[in-house]
Amino acid sequence: MASWKLVYLFTLVGFINFVATKAQDYDNGGGWFSSCSNSTTTPDRAFQANVRTLLSYLISNATANKQFYNTTVTGRNHSDSVYGMFMCWDDLPPPLCGQCVANATQRLFSDSYLDCSSYKTGWIENDACMIRFSNRSFFSTVDMDSSSSWCISFNVTNEMNLLSKTINESADEAANSIGAKKYATKQARIYGFHTLYLEAQCTPDLSPQDCRKCLNATLVNGQRQCNAGLARFFYPSCKLRYDVYPFYRPTTTPPPTGLVPFTDYSNTYSPHPVYLSHNCSNNETITTTDTAFLLNLRTLLSSLSSNATAKTGFFKTTVHTLTGLFMCRGDLSSTLCQLCIQTATQRISSECPFSKEAIVWFDHCLLRYSNRSSLSTVDTTPTYRHFNIHNTSNPNLLQSLFTWTLANTLSELEIQTGDSTVKNYGTRSVKLNDHQTLYTLAQCTPDLSNVDCRTCLDNIFRSEIAWCCLASPEGEVLNPSCYMMFGLSQFYRVGDQLVEVNTLATPPTTTAENEKVGSQTIIFIVVAIVVSAAFLSFCCYLRRRNARKSNYKNLLRKNFGQESTTLEGLQFDLTIIKAATNNFLRENKIGKGGFGEVYKGILYDGRHVAVKRLSTSSKQGSVEFKNEILLIAKLQHKNLVTFIGFCLEEQEKILVYEYMPNGSLDYLLFGTRQNKLSWLERYKIIRGTALGLLYLHEYSRLKIIHRDLKPSNVLLDENMNPKISDFGMAKIVEMDQDYGNTKRIVGTYGYMSPEYAMLGQFSEKSDVFSFGVMILEIISGKKNLNSYESNNIVEGLTGYVWRQWKDQTPLSILDSNIEESYSQMEVLKCIHVGLLCVQENPNVRPTVATVISYLNSHLLELPSPQEPAFFLHRPRIDKEIITQESTSSQAPNGSTLFSINEMSTSKFYPR
Repeated sequence: MASWKLVYLFTLVGFINFVATKAQDYDNGGGWFSSCSNSTTTPDRAFQANVRTLLSYLISNATANKQFYNTTVTGRNHSDSVYGMFMCWDDLPPPLCGQCVANATQRLFSDSYLDCSSYKTGWIENDACMIRFSNRSFFSTVDMDSSSSWCISFNVTNEMNLLSKTINESADEAANSIGAKKYATKQARIYGFHTLYLEAQCTPDLSPQDCRKCLNATLVNGQRQCNAGLARFFYPSCKLRYDVYPFYRPTTTPPPTGLVPFTDYSNTYSPHPVYLSHNCSNNETITTTDTAFLLNLRTLLSSLSSNATAKTGFFKTTVHTLTGLFMCRGDLSSTLCQLCIQTATQRISSECPFSKEAIVWFDHCLLRYSNRSSLSTVDTTPTYRHFNIHNTSNPNLLQSLFTWTLANTLSELEIQTGDSTVKNYGTRSVKLNDHQTLYTLAQCTPDLSNVDCRTCLDNIFRSEIAWCCLASPEGEVLNPSCYMMFGLSQFYRVGDQLVEVNTLATPPTTTAENEKVGSQTIIFIVVAIVVSAAFLSFCCYLRRRNARKSNYKNLLRKNFGQESTTLEGLQFDLTIIKAATNNFLRENKIGKGGFGEVYKGILYDGRHVAVKRLSTSSKQGSVEFKNEILLIAKLQHKNLVTFIGFCLEEQEKILVYEYMPNGSLDYLLFGTRQNKLSWLERYKIIRGTALGLLYLHEYSRLKIIHRDLKPSNVLLDENMNPKISDFGMAKIVEMDQDYGNTKRIVGTYGYMSPEYAMLGQFSEKSDVFSFGVMILEIISGKKNLNSYESNNIVEGLTGYVWRQWKDQTPLSILDSNIEESYSQMEVLKCIHVGLLCVQENPNVRPTVATVISYLNSHLLELPSPQEPAFFLHRPRIDKEIITQESTSSQAPNGSTLFSINEMSTSKFYPR
């Protein structure tokens, strides 16, 4: 069917088809194929001696950095003459060519393989080199009498035209190569990130016509024998191979000296399980009334959790119709396995409470259940993938080299893991350069057979990894039955090296026993010294740690007084912050302001965070730092940014928040992504911000006036939910107080209410004014501080909107970037509410609770707004108090702040 565009369902049949009528042998371990003729010679004849002489010539020339060599050893009789040749495939470096030819010679005349020493012709080859000899000259002629093929079941039927075209192009290029080599490689992007890799080569002594003839035969026979699958087809005179991973070396020259690119993804081994993904079956769900299923599910998960201490790291059980299993990574102890499984059972219960089939992946374990009768078959879906992708059709040499190295390592790891007798688990590492090592890990569920394990891993290897476009050799692919992981840091644990000492004394009856006892004594002394040194080191560590803790507590008491005891659990060590941000790497910086700089980081438990680092030269930021910690640590609401902790150490003052992937509202409104914000998202942001403000004013333990509400201080999570941030300028007032007064004015020009900017009076209504300005900016996509012309009058945004309202054309202010349909009633209501909030008289501005009731109801009649405050364009503001520029916490911005040099003092007045 046409809709079956490239059905890439891999099942590694792994069948080996050798088309040769002569005696043959294939060694799976080394990938060797050998063939000898049916005609034998009498033992010890001159011909056999000449064959051995010939092979010694071939070996000596192979070690002389030659890739191809043919020669003849002439006997006294013509029948004793022997003709021989070796060829190393062109992607093999010269030093490895000599090794391959030597190994091939040994196998050709070895009893462990097919012994061709008594035959008149012999041929042996693998993916690296080929040797052949004969009593007849075969130089410069096409030999297609023997062949070897290796097929992998893979459906490329729908792409036969592309496959044939690419193969023909590579065959033409190989046949017509300039110079001695007749070699070519090609790549063809099939779809998405899937790429076909081809390699073609002939022996250099063939003419272009004969080379093409030989490759044509490999194409026809390979496709016929492999039934439109992937093929590796050899004749003595040529070879053709095509696959979906980069199996050939991109160059034989020394690799570039630069470091392989890496990302934040690579983490060193951690004992804490990190959540990766989950999948709930959407096709089969239950209702809350299906109590029997829910009871069975709870029983099953409880059984899995209680059996997590199993030494094998794997457990499977059935409760009525439900089957469940867990598997921990092969390097984990039973304690860490139990920790991961307990976390996984809680996660799958919360994420998939009504699914009949579900799976959850952590970096340490997987847990799944199903109403299917058996989970012992290979399940390759659903799949979780994580890569660092760089989509390019022309990768550089360094990228090609590390991709080939990764493919070669994972290919070997697949064989190693599939053949493993314990846990179906394996790891491999290989040095990429003097400074970097590639680490890989593969594992199958132990209930799979070796064949099924290889099938599952091969599905990942050939189907799921974007070989064409890896920007770094880091990633992981996980499915229900197996997974592969790879990275540039050692993310798995290597088994502990334990020294066992026999302390039982035995009588020294013989010299040998005396030596044994002496050896044991030496071991005992060495171990005692090592243990003592370790104990002393541990004591020193405890002493330093306790001293550091004492210093932390003293520092907290000095800065926060009696509040310090409640903040101890929120304090981070500076080394943890540096590790999370890669030592404040410039590439991780996501914002900058008067406070300092903001970095994206990843904590040891996998959480993505925003790290706000106070500039050492900012006296202002030090006051904000203390104020923000004391306030935000006591607040918790879905529309307030989550405060994770802080660091106060070595002149560093750092705040740690949850990371908001969509940045700040001002970036979306006024930055490069302003056309991406739909009306539904804008309306959601208005309502969510109002709810957060209501919590601050009425429902938190403290009544808090934010004093700096603006788009750059509203952050957006992955679902575009708004969260108010930046409480450095916030003020606490008594619940029964109406407003406060300050001698030090702080805030952002354009968002301060007139009574606050002129008189220093702040209240809930000053936050409402700021919120009203925000509403009008969200609707219009325009900044309040910019100038707008209406009826030849130049004014700010509030005045511009007021004039359009009076002219009964309020919808004209709507952002032109909003292209989809929207509710005119919602837009008009929001404009109305915004104008009510920016009225000059604070007493007639609505409270936040009233604003929310306006937004939630279509029946309430809103009062008519009065003229908004135009104080921003009057000459009464002292320009000397405008001292600095500030940018958003997590995205660019250009707001101007009033100065703050110390904590402002406030007076409160009764209602």
